[in-house]
Amino acid sequence: MKQNLLTALAGIFLSLAICAVANAQQASSNTQSSKDVAFFEKSIPTSVLINLDPAAVNPKAKKALAKHFKNVAGAQWYETPNSFVAKFTSDGINCRADFDKKGNWLYTIRTYDESKLPEDLRALVKSSYYDYSITLVQEIEKPARTFTYIVHIEGKKDLMNLRISDGEMEVWQKLNKSE
Repeated sequence: MKQNLLTALAGIFLSLAICAVANAQQASSNTQSSKDVAFFEKSIPTSVLINLDPAAVNPKAKKALAKHFKNVAGAQWYETPNSFVAKFTSDGINCRADFDKKGNWLYTIRTYDESKLPEDLRALVKSSYYDYSITLVQEIEKPARTFTYIVHIEGKKDLMNLRISDGEMEVWQKLNKSE
């Protein structure tokens, strides 16, 4: 009983924290999605980003953004204590690219829905979690590494975040829904 109560409280606290970050992101950006929450271990939350004039961004970071992403217009730049962050939309996908202070690309997080998830990965998830709905996908790209996907799924009794990398899928986070 005590274990269930602690689990429920932890789930509620995490849900409130996620909602607070999502609302802060929606209020501070032009995007309409309240699901733009990054679950990347070293990601800086949007709430600590400082809006930045593009002229103040390291030119090497702007050049890397243009080289790595074609058709990027109107990127919004932010600064953190250790990095520059560009938020933009590319081919209908919300993107966040982080660069160190020297302008070197660190990683990119793309956020989208199930329809844009590669078919083989969708089949992998659905074959194991066929009673679950895919609610959000976050694709993490780092230099010289394979892509990592965080797939958010929802079942009748729980929410899970699956991490898929190198063809391996694991439950990364699991929350029980309150009854």
